[in-house]
Amino acid sequence: MSIPRYYTVGAVAGDLRSLKALDERLETSGLADDGLLVLTRRRDERVVRATLPGVRTRPVESGLTRLQWFEFGSMFLAVTATSVLMAAIHLWTGLTVEALLIIGSVLGLVLYYRRPRLKKKLLELGLPERFAREWDERFSSGFALVLATVPAEDFDAVQEAFLDDASLQGPLAVDRRPVF
Repeated sequence: MSIPRYYTVGAVAGDLRSLKALDERLETSGLADDGLLVLTRRRDERVVRATLPGVRTRPVESGLTRLQWFEFGSMFLAVTATSVLMAAIHLWTGLTVEALLIIGSVLGLVLYYRRPRLKKKLLELGLPERFAREWDERFSSGFALVLATVPAEDFDAVQEAFLDDASLQGPLAVDRRPVF
């Protein structure tokens, strides 16, 4: 029984033009669109889907959505109104509740924005932690992370497609053979 060997090659594309050029090079090398995964920010996902219609995309959340901001604001307003009513009865209780609300909200937002979202997604895909760390650092200044999973016989052609473009940041490859 033979277990097929796969490789995952990835790099961070700096802009849409380099992403499109990489997709064209991968198509000429024979990689099907279903072997390509593009991780991009939520706001750029529609642009990538329109430019590369056959490619799978996944968003990497970078912040709260409008709905989440609305929910956060309405909750904050409701608790503030409650603390003002408390302050009408007992001033120090109302001020304490309002202070705790402000400190908790600011702390929650800071913790939310500091979470490493891309690194978590890459680790969920089973990629090595040092690759995830490096791509996470480069993604902050890039446009999208492109991952191509290919069989061993197509690896050289796909690797050449990734290495041909100097604008791609951090091209790395990992052997995806199953380990028992």
